Amino acid sequence: MRNRIRQQAYRALRCRDGSSATEFALLLPIMVFLFFGLVEASDAMTVSRKVTISGNTMADLTAQSTLITRDDLDNLLTGVVTILEPSNTATLQINIVSVVLDNGNPVVHWSHDNNGAAPYSAGAPFVGLDDNDVLDPNSSLIVVEINYPYTSSFSHFVIKGPINFGRTSVRWPRQVRRIQLCTDVALTNCTT
Repeated sequence: MRNRIRQQAYRALRCRDGSSATEFALLLPIMVFLFFGLVEASDAMTVSRKVTISGNTMADLTAQSTLITRDDLDNLLTGVVTILEPSNTATLQINIVSVVLDNGNPVVHWSHDNNGAAPYSAGAPFVGLDDNDVLDPNSSLIVVEINYPYTSSFSHFVIKGPINFGRTSVRWPRQVRRIQLCTDVALTNCTT
């Protein structure tokens, strides 16, 4: 029996009738699809993890402040965006919002985004919290909303369209009850 297996293996190795080429031709598209699929899925998972880290980092750094200026927020945003590099960050949207309670309802204390604008008006209702009970009437909550439509930079062989990675990170201020946003470095025009 052992000799018989050995003889068959030897014959298969010597065989040159084209069956190996046919098998290779049948398996090549599957192997190429698996290769590109694994590369693109790995890249997408890496970007998803970086989006989560970016949101958590921005929320954590903002929550460590006692008061913060718009320039400080812009500098923090610039640093946080580098976490996502070398991905194309042109479509990245980050909103930083301070949320407070007003008559038992969550409202925007102040907001800032990565374009330098205020995405939410001060005093506007804020509906981005899963649970409003986390708010204390005398304090604020820092909420960072990050949205990144990911498109594969390697190829579009398996992942055809953009995947939208959106995360929300929430932190309580660490040093004060409410972090104030100031519009100037002299700290003369601040929220209350």
